[in-house]
Amino acid sequence: MTQQGAPRDAPVPLERGAQNAARGPSGPAGRDPAARASAEGNSAAQGDPVAQGNSAARGDSAARDGDAADVTTPRARTHRVGGYTVVELHGEIDIAGVESVGPALDAATAGDEPAVIVDLRPAAFFDCSGLGLLCRAHRRVVERAGRMRLVCDNALILRTLRAGRMLGVLRPVATLDEALREEEQG
Repeated sequence: MTQQGAPRDAPVPLERGAQNAARGPSGPAGRDPAARASAEGNSAAQGDPVAQGNSAARGDSAARDGDAADVTTPRARTHRVGGYTVVELHGEIDIAGVESVGPALDAATAGDEPAVIVDLRPAAFFDCSGLGLLCRAHRRVVERAGRMRLVCDNALILRTLRAGRMLGVLRPVATLDEALREEEQG
């Protein structure tokens, strides 16, 4: 369970009594499987990567695909599709992440008549800081007589766009193909 507006994997703050109960046994042996095994005298577990909490040894999908932190790390991936620059925003696009992805959007919206498609589908989280980033990109495109489309299929991000009264301005579509089709027709 997360707080409304918090990143999906953010913990819900607990009351003081619940915090103490959630901590479990105190000390490092209470939290770390390897330390607990060592404290219990189980030296075999010390050399076992699974017992030590190594997710790659267990075969977790997050470990195979990269650390879970990579899912939340803000980054932009830019590529060309036809005559359009597509900027995919990955991770948590919040006040801390805007610095990481802003330069890619600025580069895509520079020059005369930029044709930009911003893809928010890979974004894990998007708040008003991200909304400000999109507003700046949209303003830059309009000032340069360009075109900008938004791809988004996430209900929470669409709710943020609606709250910021940007749905009618950015007119998001659900897929990249749909954005390309609409740009060709428009």
